[in-house]
Amino acid sequence: MTRAIFFTFMFCISFSLNAQFLNPEPGPVFVDDEVPRIDINIDETFIEAIANDPWSNEEYEAQFIFTSSEIKDTLEQVGVRLRGNTSRGAAKKSIKISFNTFKPGRKFYGLEKMNINGEHNDPSIIRSKLAWDLSNWIGVPASRSNHVELFVNGDYLGLYINVEHIDEEFIAKRFEDKNGNLWKCLYPADLNYLGFNPDLYKVESNGRRIYDLKTNKIQDDYSKLAHFIDVLNNYQGEDFKCELERIFDVDNYIKIMALDILIGHWDGPISNMNNFYLYHNPCTDQIQFISYDLDNTFGIDWAGRDFTEISIYNWSNNSFDGGARPIYESIIAIPEYKERFDHYMKEILEDYFNVETLGPYLDNKLALIKDFRIDDPVAGLDYGWSYDDFLESYENGIGDHVQKGMKEYISQRHQNAIEEVNIGSLTPIIQNITIDWSKEELVFKIKGYDDEQIAGINFYHRFDNNEWKEDVLNVDQNSGASYTHQVNQEGIMNYYIEVIDNDGNYRSYPLCKDATVRLGYLESPNLIINEIVSSNTSIAKDEYDEYDDWIELYNASGTVLPIGKLSLSDNPNNPGKWRLPNTALNSKQYLIIWADGDPFQGNQHANFKLKKSGETLGLYDDKDNHFKVINEIEIPEMETDFSFARKPNALGDFMIVDKPTFGFDNDLSSNNEISYSYLQLFPNPAFDLLTIDTDINLDDFQLSCVNAIGQVFPIKRNSNQISIKHLQNGIYSLLIQNNHSMHVKSFMIQKK
Repeated sequence: MTRAIFFTFMFCISFSLNAQFLNPEPGPVFVDDEVPRIDINIDETFIEAIANDPWSNEEYEAQFIFTSSEIKDTLEQVGVRLRGNTSRGAAKKSIKISFNTFKPGRKFYGLEKMNINGEHNDPSIIRSKLAWDLSNWIGVPASRSNHVELFVNGDYLGLYINVEHIDEEFIAKRFEDKNGNLWKCLYPADLNYLGFNPDLYKVESNGRRIYDLKTNKIQDDYSKLAHFIDVLNNYQGEDFKCELERIFDVDNYIKIMALDILIGHWDGPISNMNNFYLYHNPCTDQIQFISYDLDNTFGIDWAGRDFTEISIYNWSNNSFDGGARPIYESIIAIPEYKERFDHYMKEILEDYFNVETLGPYLDNKLALIKDFRIDDPVAGLDYGWSYDDFLESYENGIGDHVQKGMKEYISQRHQNAIEEVNIGSLTPIIQNITIDWSKEELVFKIKGYDDEQIAGINFYHRFDNNEWKEDVLNVDQNSGASYTHQVNQEGIMNYYIEVIDNDGNYRSYPLCKDATVRLGYLESPNLIINEIVSSNTSIAKDEYDEYDDWIELYNASGTVLPIGKLSLSDNPNNPGKWRLPNTALNSKQYLIIWADGDPFQGNQHANFKLKKSGETLGLYDDKDNHFKVINEIEIPEMETDFSFARKPNALGDFMIVDKPTFGFDNDLSSNNEISYSYLQLFPNPAFDLLTIDTDINLDDFQLSCVNAIGQVFPIKRNSNQISIKHLQNGIYSLLIQNNHSMHVKSFMIQKK
């Protein structure tokens, strides 16, 4: 019996499900029609320390210079260390460059880190680059990459591949919400069931977690991962399909699975239980699969296997331990998923994975990089490869673990796979659904795909469990169909969508035919924008001694108010532009937000600036309440050091005033001497004691701590130290306030 699955979408103003991923353009850092130069200048004692302990993750300060035809930038105080696993023991080592280790929040053209990979196993120095390019071409989330030449202290270290690091910045460029959990999964990450308790999946191997959570470490929540593994291993039949498609982007992974099998990626999850990321996207409540470390591909192997001849349908038989691989075996066992796998396999073979397409690609790359390989001083140290071996490896194998050349592998793999792949009638694929929400209407846009034409798309909906209503939509084979629902009542609407092809096959979304969406708004919290200064040269300084624009918020409610899900924005079309700090305000409490465009300076620094000439400023509810407008203010053109403030305080209309009241009642006269004093907390994260470094006279203020859900905790102060032994792990805000001003600083408690 089919189990109905009910769920409510988490709204992201306009969100998509099973989307066609839009990987970003290469940009200046990953330009791949030239070979940029990277210089690292570092103290020789640091080089010696790295050489003596290559397994250390300690980062050392260095100067970084990036040179290409488009840019030449120099950054001081970047962090440098070795990276990789087995490659740390190689002669040609890989390097991680961190731009924000010694300069918190700093980025280099939107990147916090760079991975400069030695590719010591690959004589062609092309395999991972081609694998990443293929991933981008087939439309799955994938790293950008390019070749670079590396110099250290002026000495040429050879030809490397620069591969985009997978972190929050990678996520932000590809998904609607970067605030979800990101797990890095390394050997032996087999995704086998360990039990219901999420903490069981915090298991360690080789001194690290197998499923290593890279984001939201304080919450350390493994429940989504545990449920995903439970479904892969324990659900059966229609229950399996219903729940898997609800929590996992199956279509995206089937494409990755097909590509992995073609390129012979044995060091991934199916064979070696290794090298992948899982990201829980809060907008879709789905886990996304992201590939990682694609250098051991295109025939590289130490076990004597010929990946050109291995069946595309028995890939998990190549596992080293003979153990189960549920992410492959559970999916390929479903007939509908197998036919989709067949279809994607044939599509990749015909469009990309053939010598006619990849031969010219390889010729062009070889012409681009070969001169940089001639003088590479370390490329041959690990396996004795010569420059002639490098050239030969593009055509033919050169022995040992490289039995196939690049073109040789592609040709043979293509021929064997195209003969084996079975193509039958394809059940329609719902490629993309977007939902645009406004107060007046909901607009659903649906894109289906099939090997034949899409014959019809139907939209079903109902209210309060009444009879289903059907709308037959007009279908365009290129753009799909859309359905607009006028919002004339509040409540819960149930809906599902069916896509039908010319053979009469149909696909529902959700698979188990019952999704819900709430129409109308919930009541918003009583937080208000109270005062705005869009040109500040003398009123108040931030903690970096800078006169920045600022926004004063005020908790007008009678209770403690968590604010971490609300947003400020200077663009009404992007209401979730900058999320407020993950803290809470006491009743009648003020909070200053610096509108300086420098979010790396702290959690009270927004990612936008205010215009002196005037603009719209909005305070918006969270995505679950459709980013409902709480306050939306039209700021006029302002004089320097004037404010736009509510009069009476917190209640009245906005008016221009010549004496801003930074952080306190607008009805009081400003003494124009209040400043955002210096305030730092350390250590952060803290364990039992927290030291306050400030020029504030703490004797004149009351101190308290507030956690992320608004609970207020008393604290004991001894001089400039406070005891936090009684508090649990988590994120807190220290409130320092009196009748005239208030200072807030967030800190983290992380007890062992």
